[in-house]
Amino acid sequence: MRVPHRWRRLRRATACALVAVAAVVMSGCDAAEGGIATQEGIPQEIKLLGVRDQTGPVAYAGIGGARGGKLAITEINRSGFLGDGVKLTIEEIDTAGSIETASAEMAQATADRTVHAIMGPTQGQQAATVAPMVERAQVPTIFTQAGSDGVVINDYTFRATAPMASYYHLATEYLAAKGLRDVSVLYNATYPTFAEIGEGAFPKQADRHGLNIVSSTPVQSTTQDFTTPVRSIAGENPEAVVMLLTEPQSVTALTQLRQAGYDGQVMGTSVQGGGNLTEAGRHGEGVIYPTDFSPALRSEKARDFVAAFRERFGQKPDVYAAEGYDGMWWLARAIKASGSASREGIKRGLQQVAKEGFDGVMGELTFEGNDMRVPGVLVRWNGRSEELVSDGGAS
Repeated sequence: MRVPHRWRRLRRATACALVAVAAVVMSGCDAAEGGIATQEGIPQEIKLLGVRDQTGPVAYAGIGGARGGKLAITEINRSGFLGDGVKLTIEEIDTAGSIETASAEMAQATADRTVHAIMGPTQGQQAATVAPMVERAQVPTIFTQAGSDGVVINDYTFRATAPMASYYHLATEYLAAKGLRDVSVLYNATYPTFAEIGEGAFPKQADRHGLNIVSSTPVQSTTQDFTTPVRSIAGENPEAVVMLLTEPQSVTALTQLRQAGYDGQVMGTSVQGGGNLTEAGRHGEGVIYPTDFSPALRSEKARDFVAAFRERFGQKPDVYAAEGYDGMWWLARAIKASGSASREGIKRGLQQVAKEGFDGVMGELTFEGNDMRVPGVLVRWNGRSEELVSDGGAS
């Protein structure tokens, strides 16, 4: 992993980005005239870059995606999937939670004609910032997470994570089926994915299923103490609480909610996956959440993936690893489908595979344009591991 020199780079990140983008724009017209990544056919080495957080508050998403991708690369190379001796290689670059660093690194990456494709930033704001750059440089880029609008916006931007809102109906349907109709919502209003669900998708789904939203409380990404909002929610005593917060926030808020005396059902998100509720101890037991992947899935592909990941990394894979894994296999299938690892060949192949769909560790994968969709799964945290509540067709 290449780590940027933070203090020097952050001062000049914006300037670097502008210079590099200018270089990309100047070279964009003659991109087909030279560079390994512009040549048709499949070379012996196909160079990829991962430009995503490896440190910072949501590094878990970038680390998980990178690990899942590396496991897939090992399997792809070992199996000869792309031809005898053909190897995918990847270098990881840490964007360190910074939009400026992501812009600078992506500008340099897209200007490098030896780079065939990029695995893009996981943070929505970073991804939306660099997406236009990807189009100008015409470098196929696969994002995981990055649930914001403005990410999948052109022929070169792809996303291997289904928008959380596209399967959050599993949570709403469960609440309605269990008769838990009075619901309070606590959501991070500055995190685009959670804001979209808290302000749009969930209220619409709740209305459709006859749920009553007692209160809806927005907080900021910087909020660390939830004493005031959870006391208010506990006083309302709803039949369920929908919690749309980042991983560290959710542990704190859940603990404070239980300490405030609330003992009803809590509905979370995939952020609670991967054992992230362990830190909440007994307060996390019984939390239910929809997710795009769980180690509890029973399909052969999912079981094999869990076993291989545990053998290599010594732990169960989380949703981010599953997304990185399926995303890398999408890329490999694209190269094979088009018969070319050129940037244009990969773009064509990704679009072709998206039209056909394929079976991944997250289930039967379909696409809306360049954007992945998954069946989704509803799970319950029992204090030690996830248990299936309903599989949504993913198992």
